[in-house]
Amino acid sequence: MIWRTPALRGKKRRCGRPTPHDTEQLDQYLLEIAAGLFVQHGYAGTSVDQIARKASASKQTLYRRYSSKEELFKAVITNLTASVLRTIEETPLHNPLQELRHVMCLLLDLTLQPEALGTYRILISDAYRYPSLIAHATSTIGAPIHNCVVRLLKAAEATGQIEPGNADNTTANLLCGLITGQPLEDALFGLKPLECCVERHAYFERGWTLFLRAVGGKQDMCAATPADTASLAHKKAATP
Repeated sequence: MIWRTPALRGKKRRCGRPTPHDTEQLDQYLLEIAAGLFVQHGYAGTSVDQIARKASASKQTLYRRYSSKEELFKAVITNLTASVLRTIEETPLHNPLQELRHVMCLLLDLTLQPEALGTYRILISDAYRYPSLIAHATSTIGAPIHNCVVRLLKAAEATGQIEPGNADNTTANLLCGLITGQPLEDALFGLKPLECCVERHAYFERGWTLFLRAVGGKQDMCAATPADTASLAHKKAATP
């Protein structure tokens, strides 16, 4: 697990009520501890007691924030994708095809994050017993991403960047499958696809080029941006 709160890495949380200054950091820390245990033991195999002990916090501290284990897991899901969803929600429409490219870069990165893969495995293995978890993941993650892709496809069609008839739900689903489908499947089987940033970039470029050909996209209207390059960089890919 890659902790997102450097200030707390390797430190043990003290029990007791946090100061106002520490509240946000404590919230993030609790979600990261919970995410790690959920990924390690599964949803059914993780209890609020375990999370509290691991975080050196009281159960009351958790229950003040989340009324149940289910609500805590939903918060973990939301937290995992918060930055990507925020970027997607704020995506303008100045150059729809270029912005769609950037969103797909972010989606590929998100798909291959260890935390995301662990959460995805939980949803596959346990969610049939807890349908509200799937409903939450669909409404807070799947639907916003899908709607953004459709929105950008429609904007690209309106500006003549792609051929008419391609801005619909089917194209959005096919595009997401083309970019993330095989890497996700490999990763779920325990393989480590596209660890090298060069390999990941080449894979993305090939998939994106196939998509453009299929929809009559204008390659020169969606050239790679520095943000795309940054989003494709992987922390483990410091070496070729």
